[in-house]
Amino acid sequence: MIILVRLDYEGDDLQNDLKKMSEINSKIESRIGGKIEGPFFPQQSTLLFIFHVDKYERLNEAGRTFYAEMSKLKLPFVPDTYEVAVTPEEFFG
Repeated sequence: MIILVRLDYEGDDLQNDLKKMSEINSKIESRIGGKIEGPFFPQQSTLLFIFHVDKYERLNEAGRTFYAEMSKLKLPFVPDTYEVAVTPEEFFG
């Protein structure tokens, strides 16, 4: 399954803040598993990241790590929306 995470940015130094965000994403990948792609610059919000995970529970684990690290580093990213997308096999079992 994939999780599409959209964020807005309210800071002044996007390039440096994206470097810090990359460190957070690396921690998430090493602690929880899966793969994170991005950042992408979508039309609807400032940033888009794509999380590839094997279980729905990983969404909660990744979110807890993500928000704890964001708060610790005081990064000016604001969550906008997220969307879960599954394959037919994942949906129907």
